[in-house]
Amino acid sequence: MKARGLVLLFLLGAPALSHAQDTLPPVVVTSTRLRDVEQPASQVPGKVIVVTAEEIKNLGARNIQEVLEYQTGIVAHDAVGNEFQKTIDLRGFNGQPVTATSVFVDGVRINEPDFNTINFDSIPIDDVERIEILPGTATVFGRNALGGVINITTKRGRRDRPHFGFDIGGGSFGRQKYSFSTDGPLPLANFDYYFGATRELTNGFREEFNSRHAGAGITRLLAKLGYRLGENTDASLAYTRVLDSISQAGSLPASRLRVDRNDNLTPGDQSKTNLHQIAANLNQKLPMGFSLALNSFYRRNDIEIFNRGLSSESTLATATRSGGVTAQASHDGVILGKKNLLTLGVEYSRNNFDSANDGLFLPNFTFQNRRRTKENVAGVFITDSFHLFDSLVASAGLRYDWDKLNFTDEIDPTLSGVKTYSRVSPKGGLVYTPMKNLSMSFSYSEGVRMPTVDELFAQGLFGSNPDLKAMKSRNYEIGAQARLQSWLDASVALFYTPVRDEIMFIAPDPLDPFTGRNENIKRTLRRGMEISLKVRPDSWIDGFLNYTITKATFENKFFVPGLNFFDPLRLVQKGDELPAVPRHRVGVGINLRPVDGLTVSLLGQYVSSQFQFRDEPNQSKQLANYFVLNSRVAYQWRQWTAHVTVNNLTNQKYSTSGILVGGTFNESFRVPAPGTNVFAGLSYRY
Repeated sequence: MKARGLVLLFLLGAPALSHAQDTLPPVVVTSTRLRDVEQPASQVPGKVIVVTAEEIKNLGARNIQEVLEYQTGIVAHDAVGNEFQKTIDLRGFNGQPVTATSVFVDGVRINEPDFNTINFDSIPIDDVERIEILPGTATVFGRNALGGVINITTKRGRRDRPHFGFDIGGGSFGRQKYSFSTDGPLPLANFDYYFGATRELTNGFREEFNSRHAGAGITRLLAKLGYRLGENTDASLAYTRVLDSISQAGSLPASRLRVDRNDNLTPGDQSKTNLHQIAANLNQKLPMGFSLALNSFYRRNDIEIFNRGLSSESTLATATRSGGVTAQASHDGVILGKKNLLTLGVEYSRNNFDSANDGLFLPNFTFQNRRRTKENVAGVFITDSFHLFDSLVASAGLRYDWDKLNFTDEIDPTLSGVKTYSRVSPKGGLVYTPMKNLSMSFSYSEGVRMPTVDELFAQGLFGSNPDLKAMKSRNYEIGAQARLQSWLDASVALFYTPVRDEIMFIAPDPLDPFTGRNENIKRTLRRGMEISLKVRPDSWIDGFLNYTITKATFENKFFVPGLNFFDPLRLVQKGDELPAVPRHRVGVGINLRPVDGLTVSLLGQYVSSQFQFRDEPNQSKQLANYFVLNSRVAYQWRQWTAHVTVNNLTNQKYSTSGILVGGTFNESFRVPAPGTNVFAGLSYRY
């Protein structure tokens, strides 16, 4: 019934459909590793989602995750207890223990090299120009992109005149936000600049949390120097600085959550980030249809995580130093009288990440770990898109990935080791366009996810496994895109993704309940369907509807440890579903502009029930479904805009993640989501 209500909400604009006067803009995408030659989305096999800066503004999103949650294929949950560090993955991959989605910002992979974590809190949403989502195995982007890729482009200086603007806002739970940006041409010929600064503060909605540690303080800076010479040369040099301290209120036993959703079992958990990143990009058009794209970067990130348990405390400090370069050459021309786009590229990066873990089991047992890792990563790729006929485009590609990990345990050298992985992954596809506004496609792609150093070495006898294989995926997809009217776009995609050698913590010996470590699961399977509608029947109304159905299952039997140390092993059967993957997700929104300057938006999300973490055998009660309704009202007068956003209008009490816990609890632990909350702000743009 709730899902039907979402559809009815979307169709409120239906009476206006017969008075179509506006036109949806054409969608172009970059399907290569670096942004270079753009293609119409209708000529790219496989689903591609594009979210523009205007759409981000209409969503009233406070962070990247709030943009992504409305899109198809997204799996999202909050496992730590704050709005800034939600986990995002794609197409049935749940981000546990390692995310299978790769995120790039201006060509730089921002997944942390130690555990592939995505620190979305380091991305300034105010500075984002465009988000491209490529769900499904993204071969050309390399390792660890089994679920897909999120490709983010930040803003660039405009060339007409200097611009500047500021935002100020505040709301529930002590939420404050201040931002300033300026961009434009420099006095030097052909140079431009962009500068953005953001400061965010919040007390957090878990009011029982110790006020000395509660909430978050985040400072982000983005400075970009650009150079354009005519239409042939485009270069930029960007510096990103992020300094944040974010509390992690964590999960609550279900019994305590029902009494007080603001409670906190172990106050004090906190993460701190200190990031410096420099990225240089060059796009150079050459004669005869050739072009060259280059990306190089240096990234320094220091992360400190403090965790307090019922009888323990620990601090994990990780220092990461990364650098690399990607070079890509393309030829957009004609072969045998047919249009052809050929791309060749090479990629190399070096990651050094050192960690120090200090802890205390009360009352007086201490432990300490000191680890150093050197990682060398290389890739070579080739793709080609050939127009067999005006209505038929064939594409193919190949990528070779090589990854060498050199791990040193400075306290127990017997846990040190060196591992090298390599993999050749192909891709291919067809796009058939029988008529101007209709295209149908088929695509096949393969991908690989390399084991992390923690999975291989760092967890000692009860977790590490130096013999782990890399995970491999094959993604089959058929889809269709149609512009049914100038104001109505529709798309559908069906995907089937078998995975071999998925990495999980299991019991390798079914006769021994005291064993457990990371092992390869022979087979898992993700399959589903994604449907999208986007409408703009008139200048005063537009909307969207995104629906995803996903089923993620284990495809062979195996055992997992019990919830308690002395519990018998639990059997996972073929057909049991992976935890934290909801069957159904719906994102829906409508924007109304009844008078000049006024925009009223209504947005809804529905997420169906899902099995909880550590319930691989599907034996416990599922996490309940939920429907969240948000609204935003904005009024623009000249350069000024005032806006008010109300989240969770119906004060829905829900949790986006849950985990089964044994020990003294033997119940579900869940992370509560906030109730009704308000954020209001004022912005100025010149």
